Amino acid sequence: MSSSTPDFKALSRNDQVFLGAGVVALIFSFIDFAHVTASGVSGSGPSESAWHGVGILAALLLLLGVLVAAANVFAPDALSALPVPARLASTGLTVLALLFFVIRWLTLPSDNFFGTHVGFTLAWGGYVLLVLTVVTAAFGFLGMKENGVAIPGTGG
Repeated sequence: MSSSTPDFKALSRNDQVFLGAGVVALIFSFIDFAHVTASGVSGSGPSESAWHGVGILAALLLLLGVLVAAANVFAPDALSALPVPARLASTGLTVLALLFFVIRWLTLPSDNFFGTHVGFTLAWGGYVLLVLTVVTAAFGFLGMKENGVAIPGTGG
């Protein structure tokens, strides 16, 4: 392997999990996030990925967070002009993505039609996406701690 090829195995465990979970979460953002249910019965009807409504912002923030993290570990000089540490930026973007994914989940449309409750509920892909985004954010915080990056508002 040449010296110019990034070595994923040489990264810390926190960086490996952050990048791995982040990329898998991005993949799951295209899988069914929510599906239609009627009176609690789920059918094979319409479904939506996370790329609807505020989920678009969430997915873009997650993508940006993963890209910043990848640039930080594979080309740290490229991010030297950032006004905050790159690890703080990538973790912050991921936490914002998680917040907007939760908002997307909580604002899934539903209504009553002719006495039957019809609406979207979180699908298995949505649950996996939320868990992966939590894992990504958690390992972002662990990576910050490991590298001595202060979390704003904690006093050090």
